[in-house]
Amino acid sequence: MGEPGPPRPWALGLLLLLLPQTWGAENHLSLLYHLTAVSSPATGSPAFWVSGWLGPQQYLSYSSLRREAEPCGAWVWETQVSWYWEMETTDLKNKESLFLEALKALGGKGPYTLQGILGCELSPDNSSVPTALFALNGEDFMEFHPENGSWTGDWPEALSISKQWEKKAEVVSKEKTFLLSSCPQRLLDHLERSRRNLEWKEPPSMRLKARPGDAGFSVLTCSAFSFYPPELQLRFLHNGLAAGTGEGGFGPNGDGSFHAWSSLTVQRGDEHNYRCLVQHAGLPQPLSVELESPAGSSVPIVGIVLGFLLLIATAAGGVLLWRRMRSGLPAPWISLRGDDVGSLLPGPLQEPDSPDARGTA
Repeated sequence: MGEPGPPRPWALGLLLLLLPQTWGAENHLSLLYHLTAVSSPATGSPAFWVSGWLGPQQYLSYSSLRREAEPCGAWVWETQVSWYWEMETTDLKNKESLFLEALKALGGKGPYTLQGILGCELSPDNSSVPTALFALNGEDFMEFHPENGSWTGDWPEALSISKQWEKKAEVVSKEKTFLLSSCPQRLLDHLERSRRNLEWKEPPSMRLKARPGDAGFSVLTCSAFSFYPPELQLRFLHNGLAAGTGEGGFGPNGDGSFHAWSSLTVQRGDEHNYRCLVQHAGLPQPLSVELESPAGSSVPIVGIVLGFLLLIATAAGGVLLWRRMRSGLPAPWISLRGDDVGSLLPGPLQEPDSPDARGTA
């Protein structure tokens, strides 16, 4: 197979293909587990970890360091039966053993990264469609078929792992039960208990900025932050007319929301004739975003002025302190008693604005 390259985050990309896209795809109801095991983890890093996804939201995390399934994002507040997370933990500990054993079966030619997407999706007629795909060092190489309990793949590594797993009847039985029964039931339970989490609508925070590009050009970048659901459309307008969508991308945030961006190259000097138009379910109507003021306008000037004033104040304070010390008076921050000579601070029993502190009329 050759020298394996660095692990690529294929599973997250595959996950986002299976789930709603940013550009107006339909919402799918799915429960998917993204599992990763590495043969040579870095010091202090887990050898195995999992993220669980309900639709486009991450709801679960697990690692071989903590060995405990934990809720994520809005699902921290989900009302669940007391044993639910114990059940998730038990299942993922079993998956951890399977994946790490599989890496050992591959021998010492690594390093290896073994990944899997396991779960189910509800079709429009409410039937469950199982998913069980595997990759090695970022390449698709094996699939599990719950109908007949077999793993298939063209690579020699797929054959060696599948033979090891198929030797254990309980492994085949558990995988079939999970994909065909447990997963759909868990998905329905989550939807029944916390549908509001998936119906959550958070409008994006927007920003349109320009930076120098190649000679005679600038690059406009339209950014959307902390929005949900993930379906979102970004377009550029030039003097009110469509100017394209540009090039960009999108991804999830740790709190369950998403971020997206798109960039467009324009003629330098023409930047302020462009707008970014964003459409999202959390917005009552499409929002037109104007270009921010160029960096280096008023903020640095204000900073310079404030810095100059601060420098003057510091110098003046230093002169006053030197004079006080030369006169044998204590420094003002040492003077804590109201009866000290030359005290600049109120006494311990007086408020700065109290009548006693100000003196009586």
